[in-house]
Amino acid sequence: RPLRDLVPGPVAEAARRALAAAAGPLVVALASAALVLGDAGGASAFVVATPRKLQADELATVRLFKDNTPSVVYITNLAVRQDAFTLDVLEVPQGSGSGFVWDKLGHIVTNFHVIRGASDLRVTLADQSVYEAQVVGFDQDKDVAVLSIEAPKDKLRPLPVGVSADLLVGQKVYAIGNPVSASYT
Repeated sequence: RPLRDLVPGPVAEAARRALAAAAGPLVVALASAALVLGDAGGASAFVVATPRKLQADELATVRLFKDNTPSVVYITNLAVRQDAFTLDVLEVPQGSGSGFVWDKLGHIVTNFHVIRGASDLRVTLADQSVYEAQVVGFDQDKDVAVLSIEAPKDKLRPLPVGVSADLLVGQKVYAIGNPVSASYT
């Protein structure tokens, strides 16, 4: 039965207004939950936004990342540890980070803190192939290190390097990395 039949007069009118005011947000909340959670087996409705065209600077950034991501590598720093229970000697990851392919000879540039204390290093290329790496050199004070891997030249995509003297204050700078193997962010 309608609320006005159960409670006559001004009390019913006030209750009806309160319910109407509460129903609006409740409907919005339920509709939002249905969109987020979906439904079991029924038809789902969702809004698809019309894709907008990218601006010229956005296109340039997308192209920059697409062209240079294959040059970015993932470096795993392994250390030798002895298992406390079995006394077996194990190689365990103790760190990781990003680097980039410098040349077709297999030189990889990274940060010193990525390789610090490593007993073994592995480099993962963009195609997910993995290579043992050796330290060629480093400068701890400048936090830079150079590694070497033996990979087929066709798998190595050297990063094009510019001239720092040509840079101007205020220019855009982008960093492409692969921290904790997070897919080139």
